[in-house]
Amino acid sequence: MNHPIDEKIYQEFRKALNASNVFGCEKEYVELYNLGYALLDRMEKCVGYINAHTMIPNSEEEFLLLMMYGSMIVDAVKLVLHLLEVEHPYTRDSQTTYSYFADVCEEHNLILPDGKIPTDDKVWEYIRSLSFAHPFETSRAKFLKKGETQYSPAIIPYAESQLWQTNAEPTVDVMIYSTAFPEIKHLNIPYDGIIGYIGSRYQLLSLGTEKIKQIIEEKKQEWAKQKVQVSTNPLDTLKSAASIMESRHEDTRLRELISLLEVQSTIEENQQKIISYQSRLIEAVPEVVKMVESLDTEGLNDYLESLLAVPKPSYAGADYQLQKIFSGLNPYADAKEWMRGLKQAEGFYKDCGSKWVKMDVAKMRDNEIKLLVRIACDMQSQSEK
Repeated sequence: MNHPIDEKIYQEFRKALNASNVFGCEKEYVELYNLGYALLDRMEKCVGYINAHTMIPNSEEEFLLLMMYGSMIVDAVKLVLHLLEVEHPYTRDSQTTYSYFADVCEEHNLILPDGKIPTDDKVWEYIRSLSFAHPFETSRAKFLKKGETQYSPAIIPYAESQLWQTNAEPTVDVMIYSTAFPEIKHLNIPYDGIIGYIGSRYQLLSLGTEKIKQIIEEKKQEWAKQKVQVSTNPLDTLKSAASIMESRHEDTRLRELISLLEVQSTIEENQQKIISYQSRLIEAVPEVVKMVESLDTEGLNDYLESLLAVPKPSYAGADYQLQKIFSGLNPYADAKEWMRGLKQAEGFYKDCGSKWVKMDVAKMRDNEIKLLVRIACDMQSQSEK
């Protein structure tokens, strides 16, 4: 028997879910996002276990583990499709809804009041309830006799059963006590039907992947209509671009770029150097606008990373100083980190910065300090070439 479950299906689902921050940020998709990642966290182990147990189990415990992992897959995929409002073939009354357990129903007379056999989904729920003894009694199944309640004392996999014939199809024997008859009943379920059912429901996850891709594509069509409000003031243009990227839930360094352009010199000797550095940043504005409007988020991030890169001076300790300055002098740092940032800024000024700019760390705002550090590093790098 060989019914491997394709791991690529859940991996493609993960890739699609990771393709946009929309699902983790927009209220209407938060439940889907949480469920999706709960599913993915479980899926690797579930799929791995089932693929490793396509042959009939050797014990009741092995079978119960397979049913547990199978139930996780079936239920999680069902919930994902429900949240995505995706209809699949098994929701319709067609032959596909009777693909795996029809023979079991006919052999054991599992018939609904209207004369039809129950769907695979209903039989699966029945098998699961008997297997797990949860709920312990199974009076809810509509294909049982009126007033009948069933209990299962044990599950006997094919490998342990004494009831099979040579060359018989591998089955799982579910023992049943019933209030409707005195003798023990044996529900023999083909093992390949169980594996096939789990695999068929798992494959439906690909429909969820396609729906997620559709949602992202529709969002992109909306975003493609967004235009940056280009102003004679570069700051206003960048603020418009930053607002657009934030509406797309994209984390960029545009606000950092804006903060550098907002700095005004508090020391006259630095003024021309600051203006010169800011002018170089302003030259990047048209390229930023182009990338925002063309939905090139990756290109924008790479461009800003290069634009805002700080060349490290070659002296010992420079790397540590810069790390602490930029991590400490920001609104999210705590008081201890902030003081460490100021201390390292003073050390940097003594070791390197004083050759290029004037700094008064005790009096300057954080953004001005960081801008002057950038300018000094840039000038030091040019001098070392």
